[in-house]
Amino acid sequence: MILEALGIRKGFSELVLADISLRLERGEILGIVGPNSCGKTTLLRILAGLEGYYEGEVRRNGSLSIVFQEDRLLPWKTLMENICLGLKYAGRRDIEKALNYARRLGISEEDLRSFPRRVSGGTRRKAAIARALALEPEIILMDEPFTGLDFSTMVTLRSSLADLLRERGISAIIVSHQLEDLLTVVDRCVVMTPKPSKIGAELNMRGMGLEERINLLKDVLMRMVSDHGP
Repeated sequence: MILEALGIRKGFSELVLADISLRLERGEILGIVGPNSCGKTTLLRILAGLEGYYEGEVRRNGSLSIVFQEDRLLPWKTLMENICLGLKYAGRRDIEKALNYARRLGISEEDLRSFPRRVSGGTRRKAAIARALALEPEIILMDEPFTGLDFSTMVTLRSSLADLLRERGISAIIVSHQLEDLLTVVDRCVVMTPKPSKIGAELNMRGMGLEERINLLKDVLMRMVSDHGP
C-alpha cells in the first residue's frame, strides 16, 4: 500500500464526503468516478494534503505530484520552462528527463519553445502532466486530465500516459466524471455516489479486455441505479 484513506468525512452546512475509505497499491492506476459535484476534487485535494478540516486519516508512503483541472502554467514562461519549474524548486537539474516526458506525451519542439497562449488547450494539458511526471514522483494524482480534449488528442494522451505510468512504476489516481475516459487506462475503479458521497461500487479491471470492462461497467451502473434511484 502506498496511499490509503480511512473514514474520510468532509462538510460544513452540507455533508459532502461520508465515510470514504480507499487504498492505492504500488504501481496501480486507480480511477475515481462519480457525478458532478459529488466531491471528487475535494477528495483528491485531501489525499494530496491540500485540504483541511476533515474527519478521518490519510496515510501516504511515497513522494507525490498533482495535476489540477486547470493547467496552471505561468504565461510568461515557455512550455519547457514551465515543465522544468518543479525541478528548479526541488533543486534538481534533470532537464533531459523532463524533455523526454514532454516528447513522449507528444509535445513538439516548436511548442516547447512557445508560450502557453500560443498553443492549444490539449498541448497545455500535456505540459501540465509532463511537469508533474518530471519530478518522478512515486504517486501522481490527476483531476480530470482528459476533460475538454478533442477525441484524437484524448485517445493519444490516454495511451501515452498509461504507458509512461506503467514503465516508471508510478502509482496514480485519476479522477473523472465519465468512466469511459478511464476504461483503457485503469487497473481498478471506484464509483462515488451523489452527495453525501460514499463508495457505491468498486470495479477490478486488471487483466480484462475492453469488452469485458464495458460489460462490467454496465452491470455496476445498472445495480447502482437500482440501489440509489435514477
